[in-house]
Amino acid sequence: MRDNREKRDKRSQITRRDFIGGVSVAVGGYSLFGAGGALGATSTMAPVTGKAVYPPLLTGMRGAHAGSFEAAHAHIQGQRWQATPLGEHYDLVVVGAGISGLTAAYLYRKQVKPDARILVLDNHDDFGGHAKRNEFSLGSRASDKQTIIGFGGTMFMEAPSTYPQVAKEVVRDLGVDSSAYARYHEHDLFASLNMQRCSFFDKETFGADFLVPRSENDEPVLNGSPLGEATQSEFKRLFANQTNYLQGKTANEQRQILQSYSYAQYLKEFGGFSDTVLNYYQRRSHGVWGIGCDALPALMAWTSDYPGFAGIDPGIPDSFFGPADDSIFHFPDGNASIARLLVRKMIPAAAAGDSMEDIVTADFSYDQLDLPDNPTRIRLNSTVVRMAHHQGKLSNPVELDYINGAKASTITADKVIWAGYQAMVPHICPDVSVDQAMALKSCERAPLVYTNVLIRNWESLARLNLYNAYCPGSFFQFFRITFPVSIGDYQFAQSPEAPVILHLQHIPTQPGLPAAEQFRAGRRTLLQMPFSTFENNVRDQLGRVLGPGGFDPAEDILAITVNRWPHGYAYSAMPDTGEVVWWPELWEGDNRPWEASRQPLGNIAFAGTDAASNAMTEAAMEEAARAVRSLAGGS
Repeated sequence: MRDNREKRDKRSQITRRDFIGGVSVAVGGYSLFGAGGALGATSTMAPVTGKAVYPPLLTGMRGAHAGSFEAAHAHIQGQRWQATPLGEHYDLVVVGAGISGLTAAYLYRKQVKPDARILVLDNHDDFGGHAKRNEFSLGSRASDKQTIIGFGGTMFMEAPSTYPQVAKEVVRDLGVDSSAYARYHEHDLFASLNMQRCSFFDKETFGADFLVPRSENDEPVLNGSPLGEATQSEFKRLFANQTNYLQGKTANEQRQILQSYSYAQYLKEFGGFSDTVLNYYQRRSHGVWGIGCDALPALMAWTSDYPGFAGIDPGIPDSFFGPADDSIFHFPDGNASIARLLVRKMIPAAAAGDSMEDIVTADFSYDQLDLPDNPTRIRLNSTVVRMAHHQGKLSNPVELDYINGAKASTITADKVIWAGYQAMVPHICPDVSVDQAMALKSCERAPLVYTNVLIRNWESLARLNLYNAYCPGSFFQFFRITFPVSIGDYQFAQSPEAPVILHLQHIPTQPGLPAAEQFRAGRRTLLQMPFSTFENNVRDQLGRVLGPGGFDPAEDILAITVNRWPHGYAYSAMPDTGEVVWWPELWEGDNRPWEASRQPLGNIAFAGTDAASNAMTEAAMEEAARAVRSLAGGS
């Protein structure tokens, strides 16, 4: 008897009727509309509307989209441009319009020079950096038009009550009340429909396709599953978390083991767990750490409360982790709303409104971002390829060449804050010393992909009692219905009959290599991976997981946006050993390259998460504040 998957593959084949350039068009009575017209264009081909393109509505390949990285790569490979001076001089130029760069521009005006003329440059066609907003617009008439919002990057503020003071002040200035999240998050919606977290075991890895619920402690409920009794007993032993596998060892010995063994090695060698259990947990760390358990130190798994550490005490006091706070604050577009609030604060004409509620649905006018009369200007699609003090003197103003389209232009600034990828700096700035160049190049980025899929309805998920799925052997290791948040005029889908976004995550790794090498290999893989690869895997995986609930990929998928981030989570790696600094505060070595990398260079300061070896939003803000202080003569 033939595998049902063959039928599913034939039914899910991509045709021009279903998808044009990766974007669903007029499927099953729905009409998807982009910025002024029917969605028939990917992110590489902007809609022709007679007005400024609205980037959040672009679908297809987003994140590091075509046009955002080619100039930088060409420069590294030796290409040079003859730049034309624009005659523009600024008090401050910020390179990078992510949250750190936007915060730096905001704080410089607030704390240093209220009348400063500031220009923010970014190589992408949208601001926000990894805080990316994806929108889907349904309906062909204004009267029935519906906008559905998703997050394509930084998804929430985590533990905002524990933010450093500077980040708390920025958030407060923006009018964000993180304590109000309970008013917007429909916490009981999925539970009221008996929907829960599940795990999907795929045939290729575990011998059969099957879906099981997960218990409150995250254990897959395997009773009655195709896995044998011995394997089921192993899972129960792991999640019971009652055995101290390092019994009799001192705290220092335990810490040395947890630091030197990966989590997978620890489970196998000290816990005696089989490959089936290791395969299940291999990708559990992808979303948080950007790496699999084969290369994640067991100590990091311990800090994340993974199972298998009963009675373990590696000598790290609870006070090290600060006050307990497991709260979050999530906007429908993740922290893209934080970026939008910052932009509106600096360029009020870009969007109406004055609250954290109205920012969610505020119309953003991108044609207002780079007007000559703006005290702060944001210039997108602009890749900096040279940054140097005039005549090589560190006391002089800074000259910057950037590429916009096919044109190279030169501007000058009294001060510069670099808030982009630090490893690029030694390639474009001749003023950097050998030692600082080595420190700048030590930053590593973990690649990741956030994919948003608009589906016709979520009835199949409700039938399967599923809203969140961990898929340890599949292309996308995780997917969920996006957070049920209603804020201001934005309303989350209230019933399974309504359209909704599924958020899927893929982390490209090469298990078996050291972590830093996996990051580099993953970046290469990701940049070579076409949109069709993601699209095919979306259709195959959702069909296999949700098909038993009645989901048909050919009919139920309305649109796909792939947010590709080759340079995702920020880490440092030791130049001599390649060892990754997973948690800077736990780093015991004297060499701290992220601190060396961020030392001011004449009139150039460094912000961004690379400068902290920490990809969190609060770190981005804190590094922005430190860079501003350094330019103002502070520490």
